[in-house]
Amino acid sequence: MPKLPQASTHIRSASMAAPIPVSSPALNPQTNPRTLVRDESLDIAKGFGIILVVLGHTMLGLINSDFFSTPRVWPDATTFTIYAFHMPLFFVISGHLASGKHRPAGTTIARLIPTIVYPYFLWSIVQGLSQVLMTKYTTSHVPISALAKILWVPIVPYWFLYALFFCHLGYLAIRKLTQGLQLTLAMLLYLAVMLLFRQLGHRLPLIVSETARGFVFYVLGAVSVGLVKRFGLRTALIATAAFAVTAWIVYHSHWPGLVVSFVTLGLASAGIAATLAWSRLLAPHRNAVIRTLAFLGAYSMSIYVIHILITASVRIVLKRLGAHDSVIFTMIEIAASTSLGVSIPLGINWIVSRLSLDRWFGLQHMDTA
Repeated sequence: MPKLPQASTHIRSASMAAPIPVSSPALNPQTNPRTLVRDESLDIAKGFGIILVVLGHTMLGLINSDFFSTPRVWPDATTFTIYAFHMPLFFVISGHLASGKHRPAGTTIARLIPTIVYPYFLWSIVQGLSQVLMTKYTTSHVPISALAKILWVPIVPYWFLYALFFCHLGYLAIRKLTQGLQLTLAMLLYLAVMLLFRQLGHRLPLIVSETARGFVFYVLGAVSVGLVKRFGLRTALIATAAFAVTAWIVYHSHWPGLVVSFVTLGLASAGIAATLAWSRLLAPHRNAVIRTLAFLGAYSMSIYVIHILITASVRIVLKRLGAHDSVIFTMIEIAASTSLGVSIPLGINWIVSRLSLDRWFGLQHMDTA
């Protein structure tokens, strides 16, 4: 069974991916090809994805704090399944969205400053200081010196913003090439980085491999826009089955690291295809559940940057109240951490938007009318 990631380091990827600080437009085939309208199926996919992000961090925090008694088969299996595709999903969606934009490189880079760079530094500092102050209550033991290293050692969970920034830059460099060449270059880059890690090991920052892996999915999203629009029920069923079977095989495997690195690309791709296909099928059904998922997806960035503070706080409070590994307490903790990890960031986003302070907090603007 592949080793699960630790909360005090970056989340390794069989694992990786989280929310995108942009809206979800898609080309409208009945208008100018450069006219953008919102594709709600992408919001639904992001809404599902951000719930998995919060749930995954909740589960991982409980595992790393030895909350579960051994053997802990279902917590490990659940966490592995979530981390197999949830972060690659956000890289794919981000690449999907980038492919529909035709801004000059300078304009694109300028837009990355308030949407990615500023939130990365702001919330890394907030999270880092919080971890230092709460060291005796949490499973993360972060020294104050970690803040000085965030230029090359991101603090969990903000590695995604770090990697996403360089994925945007990388795509700007290759976006005028053919789609096949774009994907080939991304795969060759990932292979080169994996081989380099085999030689140098921990002498290279882990974020290098995470960024290279994220770039594969980013480019995959950029070149698959037309394909995703044709996803239907058949794709949803086949991709779901492929993901389930492959996840079971990989979870029980003992393959070498390089083999697993590439097999999990296929595993994540199946999970992403299933998510995007089901999201497209659900988008026309405007019931309360679908609207809620779309709303969460629209504000996934805000949930992403704040949720880890909430889930850790809930875990600390419940532990001090005497929570232990029983069915009832386990379900209460998972439900409370996940629901509050989603809802409280939205409440904070609403308040700061109401006060017109959303940009200062590095959050998305929320309509408070």
